[in-house]
Amino acid sequence: MSRISKHDALIATLAYADVFDYALTRQEVSRWFLYYPVGAVTLPKHTGFSITNRISPRQAGKWNIAARSSRWLASIPTIQLVGVTGGLAMNNAGIRDDIDLFFVVADGTLWVSRLLATLLMDFLGLRRHPQDQRVADKVCLNMFMTASATCLPVRDRDCFTAHEVLQMVPLWEQNGAYQRFLRSNQWVSTYLPNAWKEKKTAKVDQMCTSFPLVIFLMRLFEWPAGRLQLWYMVRRRTHEVITDTTLRFHPKDARIWVKRKLAARLAKFHIPLDKVFYAS
Repeated sequence: MSRISKHDALIATLAYADVFDYALTRQEVSRWFLYYPVGAVTLPKHTGFSITNRISPRQAGKWNIAARSSRWLASIPTIQLVGVTGGLAMNNAGIRDDIDLFFVVADGTLWVSRLLATLLMDFLGLRRHPQDQRVADKVCLNMFMTASATCLPVRDRDCFTAHEVLQMVPLWEQNGAYQRFLRSNQWVSTYLPNAWKEKKTAKVDQMCTSFPLVIFLMRLFEWPAGRLQLWYMVRRRTHEVITDTTLRFHPKDARIWVKRKLAARLAKFHIPLDKVFYAS
């Protein structure tokens, strides 16, 4: 059970969305309600946070680009899951924003999968480059994880990461990769039990691009693909996370400013940040 009351959890739910200038609909308040399983929610008066009947047609073009990119990426047999993250996943992307994509790839193909995805998006003129000043509608190959290592480390398990996991919108998968990703991160259900329940039954488009022999052969190129890309990154490294099973390319750690802004909003209601941001 959460260490905060249900009332404070409601305030925290609204405050978290407000950090992103994202007024929730009534349905979304229930979906993203922190810590407590709920049905319909009665909103308190005078919180300073609004709800909306949002319609976001401006997102349609970005979703079309994401879908088109993902169909091309399906030609890479080592990729098992492609999903949209960031603002677009919540239909809250600005006109000038890029499109963040998340990948699960076959074990032993982390670097070769990224290399092929990068070359493909470059060929199509869709990839965002680190030096780009104008990134609107460009595709950012944001995060790669190998299939057997999708469980996020304990140090990253907090309210922010729980939202990121459950906000991700899968575009297509192979052989149940999305549900395996969710099961390996079941800890998020403590933070967002309603969104977890909804995502557990989500239907995802299936792609049949798995060719074991081809994947075996591609693994032979994993080492040189990794060395090549690490060499290229030497003078361009910022805050990337690079391990044997994960590549995460975030120029800035959003968790830092999210915590700061959330703390300021919660302080108005005398709700300690740590009781909201961490479940244990």
